Amino acid sequence: MALLIEQGCRQDPLWERAHLKVTFVAADKRRRDLDNLIAACKPWIDGLVGVNGVIVDDAFDRLSIEASYRIGENEQTILEVTYVP
Repeated sequence: MALLIEQGCRQDPLWERAHLKVTFVAADKRRRDLDNLIAACKPWIDGLVGVNGVIVDDAFDRLSIEASYRIGENEQTILEVTYVP
């Protein structure tokens, strides 16, 4: 997502409402705090907003957020944004 925004990919016109699904993938079984993981996504979420982004605003009534966590091969954070009519 961040890479797409950096490359100039954007939604036109900007979406009024959207849903963000964040999947945290860890390569080990070490415990992690979900609130800290979500807080670390703030720059990416902020990058979704405005003329270079996808949505008009990231206020609670415009953007819903869902988070999940799993163990996998490679550590990564996956952001999936979908339009909410």
